[in-house]
Amino acid sequence: MTDTVIATPDSAFIPKGTPMFSDLVAQLQVDADLTDTRRRDLISGLRRVARALDRAPTDVPAYGRWLQPRLAKLSPAAMGLTVKAWQNAVSDARAAMAHCGLVERRWSRPGDLSPDWRQLWRAVLASNDRSVQPAIGRFVYFLNHGGVAPAEVSDAHALAYREALTVNEISKSPEVAYRAAVNGWNLATQRIPGWPQVRLTLPSRQKVIRLADEALPASFLADLDALIHRLANPDPLAEDGRARALRPVTLSQYRRQLVRFASELVHSGLPAAEIRDVATLLDPVNAERGLRQMLSRTGNKSVKMISEVAALLRNVSRITGQPEEVQKRLVKLAAKVAVAPQREITAKNRDRLRVLQDGASARRLLIFPERLFNNPPAGKANAFTKALAREDALAIAILLYCPIRIRNLAGIHIEKHLQRPGDGRVFLVLTEDEVKNERPQEFELPRDLVRMIDAHLKTRSPELCPAGTPWLFPRRDSSGAVDSGQLAGRIAKRIRKETGLAMNAHLFRHFAVMTWLDAHPGSYEAARRLLGHSEVSHTINMYSGLEVKTATKAFAELVATNKKGRRA
Repeated sequence: MTDTVIATPDSAFIPKGTPMFSDLVAQLQVDADLTDTRRRDLISGLRRVARALDRAPTDVPAYGRWLQPRLAKLSPAAMGLTVKAWQNAVSDARAAMAHCGLVERRWSRPGDLSPDWRQLWRAVLASNDRSVQPAIGRFVYFLNHGGVAPAEVSDAHALAYREALTVNEISKSPEVAYRAAVNGWNLATQRIPGWPQVRLTLPSRQKVIRLADEALPASFLADLDALIHRLANPDPLAEDGRARALRPVTLSQYRRQLVRFASELVHSGLPAAEIRDVATLLDPVNAERGLRQMLSRTGNKSVKMISEVAALLRNVSRITGQPEEVQKRLVKLAAKVAVAPQREITAKNRDRLRVLQDGASARRLLIFPERLFNNPPAGKANAFTKALAREDALAIAILLYCPIRIRNLAGIHIEKHLQRPGDGRVFLVLTEDEVKNERPQEFELPRDLVRMIDAHLKTRSPELCPAGTPWLFPRRDSSGAVDSGQLAGRIAKRIRKETGLAMNAHLFRHFAVMTWLDAHPGSYEAARRLLGHSEVSHTINMYSGLEVKTATKAFAELVATNKKGRRA
């Protein structure tokens, strides 16, 4: 019987016979058509990319679908390289694959274009429109190479371009390049004279789970709003005995969660018209149906969001006085999907904090916002991207000094939250109804940070928002504060790109406590106040593990010192 070799998960979908980088190196070394300089550059690119992947060239398949997701995760800064040096290495590696016939060569000379495409492309170059030119250049050459006339371009050609990128791209995201090309093409129809007036369709990336209010019955929305009003204005003499109003942020979350749950019921097959009131959600049959729909999105495993929704249904059944049997069944459902509260830092965040325990890495993060603010990206950056970089730098600087939650950071109102007593000092003030644990927080901002804030406010208009916008991190139309998730994504992406560090917005809170406890071991009460926790026991549960690392490191240093003493 012949033994069957099972491919490892890492290589399971690599086609048989795919050459490795080492095979390409061997082929290039004997290729008489290459100059010595070109041969050296191509081989160097292959070896540098393999080294970046922490693999030998013999272990790196020359296969775009395998390379792309792995190279996309690498940061030049983390490898000690400039962006340009890394781009050159990847370009040389791809050129080596193209020379060996594994991917298509890139066309970039106007002489490669047909007369019709050449005329249009010259108009693009003459426009010097940086929103159009970089986005559609490769798409234009792809269409030309495929024999597609400008007037014949359709959505099918755009999708074929995406597939070609998937096969031939080794580092950049094919999806991002495809979407940029479609958006660039549609901009060209408006901005480039003579461009074919054919608009391409861009599929939505949004997975619509929560339906718009208009998609749900008016009777349900009216009943829900009445419930929210009741929770916001409790009657202390009512039977449920609630004497204290819930915070606006809590009420907003409850309403959002109940609309989301109603939407889940619709996705499960229940007609929207049958959701006539809040009690419909509380029916144990519907409650289980909706929870099962939510579980189907998480591999049948409960997560914090599902646990919170189930608990909310249970609590609302009590508040609204549902029959005792209904309340009991909802209690059981909530218990089945309950998730234990987080009592310590996650393994992923511990790994990220371990990197920041290195003094050089921590300093790279600490000096980054001021460096970015004073020296925003140059090159192709325009006034908007430079202003946006300064805004990101300001957000990161505030998190370093004030480890607040991302929702509070995004919602900073210049007049309400930045208090100036008149003596030159500035305080960031959050009231009890704005923070999670209902404990007001106040931070005196250092002068360097205040100067950054004032300088940014003087220069951000009109690139980022209209003059007079009251939000520190506004939406571009000044209608409100920026979405907290959007700001968090920008912060993480900016830090990763510029420093090579994996840092999310919430990790700043962990980093603050780690820094504090390193300098003041056992000082958990101060750490509690810094984060705004309600109980010091919660702070200890979350962060005691950080001191274990400090203690073991100190013990190792003590052993090393004692060894040196005995030798002496």
